[in-house]
Amino acid sequence: MGLMTRYLLDTHIFIWTIVKPQMLSLQLRGELEDYNNMFYISRFSLIEIAIKNRDGNLPLGEDYATFVNNISDRFGIIILDVDNRHLVTLNQLTYPESHKDPFDHLIISQAITDKLCLISADSKMKYYTNQGLDLLEN
Repeated sequence: MGLMTRYLLDTHIFIWTIVKPQMLSLQLRGELEDYNNMFYISRFSLIEIAIKNRDGNLPLGEDYATFVNNISDRFGIIILDVDNRHLVTLNQLTYPESHKDPFDHLIISQAITDKLCLISADSKMKYYTNQGLDLLEN
């Protein structure tokens, strides 16, 4: 039995997990299949998914209410809400001029604050490792 790792899934990693698992690396698939690990998704990712779904850029194959209300049961993923600690980290976060995505900044802040390993394929996330971000790249 391996050690438990707590992971926060970046929005696109979560989408790939449920829609395009072939986009995930073999290492990442192994981590996702390891029952010793715990997985989280940010409430901010669910907001981002709602916007994409509403705009027709992410057809879920079911209505959004059913999708969002069944995430924990269906995928075994814990929804991580925002609290003031995350906002304090967000306020202290520095970011490069080329990375202004507020959803990313909020997710990064949650990962740093709660000491979760962020799983992402976004190359811009490397910038935040010197600010305390633990990162697993796809």
